[in-house]
Amino acid sequence: MDIFAHALWTNIVYFKKYKAEVRNRFIAVVFGVVPDLMSFVPFFVYTFLGGKEFWQVMGSGAWVARYASESYNYTHSIVIFSLVFIVVGLFRKFWNRSFVYWPIFGWLLHILIDIPSHKDFYETPFLFPLSGYKFSHGVSWGHPVFMITNYGALALVYIIWFLVFRKKNLPVK
Repeated sequence: MDIFAHALWTNIVYFKKYKAEVRNRFIAVVFGVVPDLMSFVPFFVYTFLGGKEFWQVMGSGAWVARYASESYNYTHSIVIFSLVFIVVGLFRKFWNRSFVYWPIFGWLLHILIDIPSHKDFYETPFLFPLSGYKFSHGVSWGHPVFMITNYGALALVYIIWFLVFRKKNLPVK
């Protein structure tokens, strides 16, 4: 799924928990987009500054294409997420805080969304490094029907959300 949709879905999922704690919701949204940013920002900067086309660089074997592919394995792995989650939890326990740092689950949400929505291009290696298995029976997030359905659902949720909260905030007569 594209970065904007990841950000919007993560914001929806975290809204109720962090309605008043906007900072934590923002951190969750950052975790929800960081897996793609870490893998693809260097690639896009390289193509932009080099004046090259996406597919030209992707097929060239350039270091940024290799970096994007390798880092994608790490940033889209539930195994790696779990290890980071445990390390963060241990650090939090050391500082007398709750073991669970809820905003980090934005990253897991990203992975879970990507598993069925990446077909034929950057299929999600969610069991890396334990297994090379990738779910290949989903639908591409770039397919027009998926994009229309996804953004239609996002628009519907945000419209309902706006109407519900607007109604709640109206002055009592």
